[in-house]
Amino acid sequence: MIYQALYRKYRPKTFDQVSGQNIVITTLKNAILNNKLSHAYLFIGPRGTGKTSIAKIFAKTINCEHIDNGNSCEKCDICNLSNNNENVDIIEMDAASNNGVDEIREIKNHVTLMPTFSKYKVYIIDEVHMLSSGAFNALLKTLEEPPKHVIFILATTEPQKVPLTILSRCQCFEFKPISTNNMKNRLVEICNLEKIKYSDDALKEICYASNGGMRDAISLLDQVNSYCNGNIVAESVSLLNGRVNKDSIKNFFEYIYTNNLEELFSFSDKINDEGKDYIYLCEDLIKFLKDNLIDYQINKNNMIVDKLSKEKVISIIYEINDCMTYIKNIKDKKIFFDLLIIKLTDMYKTNVRSKLVNVVEHVEKDNNISIDINKVIEKENFNNEKKNNKNKDDNISLYQNLMDIRLNNILASADKESFNEYIQFYSNLENDLNNLDERKIFNLLMDCTIKAGSKDGIIFTTSNSNILIELYNEYKEIEKLLSEKMQKQLKICIYDENNWNNQRKIYVNKIKNKEKIEIQDEEDVLLLLNQNIKNEKNDFDDLLEIGE
Repeated sequence: MIYQALYRKYRPKTFDQVSGQNIVITTLKNAILNNKLSHAYLFIGPRGTGKTSIAKIFAKTINCEHIDNGNSCEKCDICNLSNNNENVDIIEMDAASNNGVDEIREIKNHVTLMPTFSKYKVYIIDEVHMLSSGAFNALLKTLEEPPKHVIFILATTEPQKVPLTILSRCQCFEFKPISTNNMKNRLVEICNLEKIKYSDDALKEICYASNGGMRDAISLLDQVNSYCNGNIVAESVSLLNGRVNKDSIKNFFEYIYTNNLEELFSFSDKINDEGKDYIYLCEDLIKFLKDNLIDYQINKNNMIVDKLSKEKVISIIYEINDCMTYIKNIKDKKIFFDLLIIKLTDMYKTNVRSKLVNVVEHVEKDNNISIDINKVIEKENFNNEKKNNKNKDDNISLYQNLMDIRLNNILASADKESFNEYIQFYSNLENDLNNLDERKIFNLLMDCTIKAGSKDGIIFTTSNSNILIELYNEYKEIEKLLSEKMQKQLKICIYDENNWNNQRKIYVNKIKNKEKIEIQDEEDVLLLLNQNIKNEKNDFDDLLEIGE
């Protein structure tokens, strides 16, 4: 006997067998029971969520000779023919491969013909968004006023590609991703029927990897079962799905905590050698931290969060997410992941928690007392945060003073020739980048606009306040990059968009009134700014000495 894939074998045949989509099913069953059928339906939703299956069930049920409470009887000739895909009055069409005008015209020519032996002739058009513009136009009139014996069921994963003229002529049903609970229950049923042994963690891994698609989940179950020969475990799911198991992820964060770069890079090399997807890896790392954070919030105790600290875990999640954004569009993803490792270990070095733990352990041992480490850390973090916030506020104020001076000095000698030169240079800069460091600096400027320029200066503006602070912190690196590429020493001014508009009016009035713009000295501000940055570095060095 030829083997049949599990997702085909266990495709639901009645509404009651469908997992999830309760709202859709209830609405369709009520329409059948109350004889309020529409002439056209549009099923919208992600792949594998039951659109085609429910379309086939609906087509069979409305033609069933003995409908039972909105379900097909599964005994009459219509049901038997439909279940065997032999009902000539239910026409399925894949718009991905039949997307031309001729195919739709053929439908138009046949809709006037009465059903062979069913009550309704039903056209199921899958992936309808793939139809050409001409095909949509050809379908339009037929869809609006089909004969009473014809019903259209359209299905799509991309409703934004379906013309509004089509959407407005259909009853639209939105299919949601299948919940993990519903998906797992269905997998358990299949495993029991197929006599497949399984672990609870393995089924959870399958559900997580399927992203709400029941068909994907059953297909993955089928694949893992073939590999495991009837005894499914979580490790095998991870292996076949290109994911990393939880123990390896836990070890990864242990290495971050202990600053074990050798093991971290060995982990990255292993991922690369096994051909695993770094995007999947980043997703799994974020999910692992998220689950641990939730556990910490509920139980006020979690080993990973206790070691790394709640604030650091949240920061690490954002860093991993940023890395995932970068590597989606780069060929050698390992480079960015290795850079992420360096950044995460550097972040954790500045975390005083591990040092304080060592200090408290020594004090407890020497004095035979018990100390609440969380209270010590909370107080230390509060003091450090207060001090760091003050330093940051001071720095921002100094940066703004520096940029005010530079705005004045650049506008004092601004000229159109320099401005055009910088615009032309900036438009080609991306093609002239040589390494990842230069790419990182360039990415900071992507939300910026050049507003003016002089022989030795450029004014950039941004409307993003968060980007503005980061640009301040990296202004020297930006200057270095632009100066090297243009082969001349440049000074940059970074300004908030709204403030620029106000300042521009002031300087335009000065020029109109022929007022002289005096060049201002920036050395004093630079000295103060550099001293503040140096003090911040010393503060971090002092923190790292705790417990040494």
